[in-house]
Amino acid sequence: MEKMTINERLKELRIENGLTQKQLADKLGLGQTTIATHEKSHMPQLDSLIAYADYFGCTLDYLAGREDAPLPFALTEQERELIKVFRSLRSGARDYALETMKLLGKL
Repeated sequence: MEKMTINERLKELRIENGLTQKQLADKLGLGQTTIATHEKSHMPQLDSLIAYADYFGCTLDYLAGREDAPLPFALTEQERELIKVFRSLRSGARDYALETMKLLGKL
């Protein structure tokens, strides 16, 4: 079985996360055409690859096709949903959500 290219992996992750190229570009502070280029043929610069890995919660090795799993451990569907919701929050709301979850964890 042939390994996916970084370009294919980026597109797959974007689609799996239900994002358009424009939505992902806005979240990463990139242009939509940059996302399109990264998904088709152009090798992203290291800083862009790090931004993708941070956003999608995966390793650079996963993006490069050196690992089959996006993380060294598996997340449940509920954990993935929690991460997606958390990432969609604004900075202040993220802080509030994190503190609330910490309090809930102490109950």
